[in-house]
Amino acid sequence: MKSTYLLPHKFKRIGMWMFIPFCAMCLWCIISGKLEFDYFQIPALAVCFEELLGESSFFEVVKNDPINEIAMLGLLVSLCFIALSKERDEDEMTEQIRMSSFVWSLWVTAAVLAFGILFIYQFSFLYFCFSAIYFVFLLYILKFNITMRKLRRNEE
Repeated sequence: MKSTYLLPHKFKRIGMWMFIPFCAMCLWCIISGKLEFDYFQIPALAVCFEELLGESSFFEVVKNDPINEIAMLGLLVSLCFIALSKERDEDEMTEQIRMSSFVWSLWVTAAVLAFGILFIYQFSFLYFCFSAIYFVFLLYILKFNITMRKLRRNEE
């Protein structure tokens, strides 16, 4: 059975190189506590915009700093490239490991999200939500690669 939903193997390397700067940018935005900066503002279309303690509006052009959006989008694309690229030796066993790793990562992510919903509040919850978006990808990549490494060691 030939799977066509995976990217060619070279995208994995591209994703790994992209991951480093975009992960650093996201971590810098979270650690510094500044998700918006005043010195680089450009007009952007906001589908839904709500001012702090103000009114909400839909489909409005607002002034926005795109650094955090670029960082988050770049991190998402890099994780997709890493997670959804073929292995050099892709076979039925690899496909089975992919599926089990994906299901495992969804269960663990659901447990972590439930914990966060119950015990994390205020702006910390906002940072938690930003991080949780990528958690399923990170867990999947770790579980898949650890399982593949163990399988390859046993074959040798």
